[in-house]
Amino acid sequence: MSIATDWFQAINKLPSLTYLDITYTNPSVIPISLPYINITSLRVLKIASNNINSTIPRWIWNLTGITYLDLSFNQFHGFIPSELSFLKSLKVLLLRSNNFKGVSPKAFNNLCNLSTLDLSRVGFTERGIRSVERLSSCTQQNLQILRFADNKLRGNLSGWLERMTGLTNIDLSGNSLNRTIPIGVWRLPNLTTLYLESNFLEGVVTEIELSYLKRIKWLSLSYNSLHVQVMSHDWTPPFQLKGLKLASCNLGPKFPPWLQGQTQLGEINLSKTKIVDTLPDWLWNMSSSLEVIDLSYNQIKGKLPLSLNRVMLRYLNLSSNQFEGPLPALPQTPTVLDLSNNFFTGPIPNSTLSSLEYLLLSNNSFDGNVPVSLCESTSLLVLDISNNKLSGEIPPCLGMSQDQLLILDTMNNNLSGQIPASLGKQTGLSILNLRNNSLSGEIPSSLQHCAELIILDLGYNNFSGTIPEWIGQSLSVLMVLSLRSNAFFGSIPSEIVRLGYLRILDLSHNNLSGTIPRSIGKFSSTASEKGIPEDYIRYLEDESDEGLMGSLYFVVKGETRDYAKLLYLFESIDLSCNDLYGEIPDEIGDLQALQNLNFSMNHLTGHIPDQIGKMHALESLDVAMNSLSGTIPQSLATLNYLSHLNVSYNNLSGKIPSGYQLQTLDDPSIYIGNPYLCGPPTTQSCSSNETTHVVGKKSHGRFERLGLYISVVLGFIIGFWIFCGVLLLSRSLRISYFSAIDRTYDRLYVAVALTLIRLRRIFGEV
Repeated sequence: MSIATDWFQAINKLPSLTYLDITYTNPSVIPISLPYINITSLRVLKIASNNINSTIPRWIWNLTGITYLDLSFNQFHGFIPSELSFLKSLKVLLLRSNNFKGVSPKAFNNLCNLSTLDLSRVGFTERGIRSVERLSSCTQQNLQILRFADNKLRGNLSGWLERMTGLTNIDLSGNSLNRTIPIGVWRLPNLTTLYLESNFLEGVVTEIELSYLKRIKWLSLSYNSLHVQVMSHDWTPPFQLKGLKLASCNLGPKFPPWLQGQTQLGEINLSKTKIVDTLPDWLWNMSSSLEVIDLSYNQIKGKLPLSLNRVMLRYLNLSSNQFEGPLPALPQTPTVLDLSNNFFTGPIPNSTLSSLEYLLLSNNSFDGNVPVSLCESTSLLVLDISNNKLSGEIPPCLGMSQDQLLILDTMNNNLSGQIPASLGKQTGLSILNLRNNSLSGEIPSSLQHCAELIILDLGYNNFSGTIPEWIGQSLSVLMVLSLRSNAFFGSIPSEIVRLGYLRILDLSHNNLSGTIPRSIGKFSSTASEKGIPEDYIRYLEDESDEGLMGSLYFVVKGETRDYAKLLYLFESIDLSCNDLYGEIPDEIGDLQALQNLNFSMNHLTGHIPDQIGKMHALESLDVAMNSLSGTIPQSLATLNYLSHLNVSYNNLSGKIPSGYQLQTLDDPSIYIGNPYLCGPPTTQSCSSNETTHVVGKKSHGRFERLGLYISVVLGFIIGFWIFCGVLLLSRSLRISYFSAIDRTYDRLYVAVALTLIRLRRIFGEV
């Protein structure tokens, strides 16, 4: 008998039990399907967060005296059956986060005592809204809390929601509800919480609608197409809000003055609301409870107050505005501080921010050194100070704080010195971006302990030495390795190109030598089979801050682009501008997901591999300025996505392939510097007997001329000795030949003598 069976048998022996909570229970106790429970005295049953994968057990419908049922955070599936209506005493029903297909038509009949219904994230389709519309009239009148968030509900709010006059809490966020918000919803008399964010609602919300919400405390209309327009400048709301979220609504251009009287406000989100105004000073003092401020992505101007020490903020996001001037002394309480994409100047304050987890100051004009006080932020997870004017060294103490740092981004500054070896103690580090500074020295071996690194970008610095082999041995989940534009030398370690998750390898503009490793065919093999690391997915999906990932710039098709958000869709190898030699390995054809390949400006020889035609995703191929020979493989014509090609300045010959995508690459300059290439788009025509596979035309012409010279010389020598042989063998011919020569000589002598006598007479007479 199992532990689960024993446990449930013991439960059933407690006939007077009224409260049973088996939430977060050991899997050995809670099996996949629940055993039978027969305790009619039960009033409260909680079986949440147990990952149970089955339909709702039928024995639950026998617990007719139950008032509180919580089956949330499991994998219950199928339909919510009509037997639910047997639980007439039920007051609270929590089914959040399951996989139901829908609700049986009569499931909510007779549930007149129901006051709380939570069907959020249950997997309902657009028809799921009918289940709420079908609530009995007594249920509609008594229901106080309705949570139906994060489903796929379609339709509008008219005709059903306003009938639930007892509602105090509505959460329909994260659906596909459309049209306007009915006036009857605004008039619900007891409403304290209204969450309608992330739908497709539209229309204008004025002070008329807002004035009905006399008891409202939490209002969220974010991420809809709503225009919140308060026409009266002296309008005083009849409510005191604790939370207001209007992100992506049209609220501007002025900062709403009616907020000044909200003295209980603890959270305000006016991101992307088209505000074009100066930030009012009263914002910082309007509520002693204010902990969360998000004003990002507007055009708010001005300077921050001289001090924010007295503000007890937990979250402050002023990113992507037009704030300017120096930063004041910062509050010590925030966990998130995002001031990126503004015009702040001066040094970063040397404030102690002990609770800070996220500090985002990128894209400003901060100067001076990186403050050492950041080392006292023992909870720091993300530090992004990229795109500023900072100088000095990276404080070594950053690596000596608590082992929690996930992202360090100092890109595009003027930092100098070496990478602190202490950074190797941050074993959870996932992104290290030191691109475009003046850092030098070798890559510290301590970084091999950062086994969670996903992105390592050291490009555009003055680093030197060889590329460490441990990069390919210890950094097993690395997706990006960029060492571009440094002074690295030596060969490319074969371990690096075998990194299974690697999607971008940029070793261009260094002094690397040797051959291209044949193991290059294993590039990104694990990512193709198993997908990308979960940590990177978390950065893309879980973190809502658009600037968290920073930027990842790579040169593709001759242009510099940011691939931070598309990294999981992009694969690239760039080994250009080095001293590599030897042939391009045939294994390159195994990279069927690669989109960018750049081997230009090296000393590569041999042919362009025909296997390159297997690289079906290839968009850009650059092998210019090498010593490649032979023909351009016809297989290139099968690459349907190829939009950038450069094979210039090599020793290629023969006819340029045509057909398919190559027909669109009609720029002759991509073939220039190969005098023995012919055919369109060049002006060099191919002879009628030439084929694509003509090889060595220049050498062939040289051999033709050499053969002609040899033939002439041999002919002369053979003819001369034949003539001499005949004279030696025949005495009569020999006498006749030499007699003829003597006669010819005598005649020439007499003719010359007579000519000289005549000339003397003529000149003598003169």
